[in-house]
Amino acid sequence: MEEIVNKLLAAAEHTASATFDLIEAAREGGPFPHGNIVTGDTLSILADAMRLLIEAMPGEDEDRTQLHGAVTRYLESAL
Repeated sequence: MEEIVNKLLAAAEHTASATFDLIEAAREGGPFPHGNIVTGDTLSILADAMRLLIEAMPGEDEDRTQLHGAVTRYLESAL
């Protein structure tokens, strides 16, 4: 149970971080040339949050399994 809670908290932290990047870029009139959005960091952070959320969810279904695989492959290729 503690592992699930830790994954949910990490997913929430990642989502909050990405949300800050998005709000900051919007307030400044668009993404910065070398900011987290342009470099892909924000997308990777959101993808990792999605991976953690899927792993914390109970049960399995085919669509979720496929999404988890796609997100995992994306994260591995982004390294």
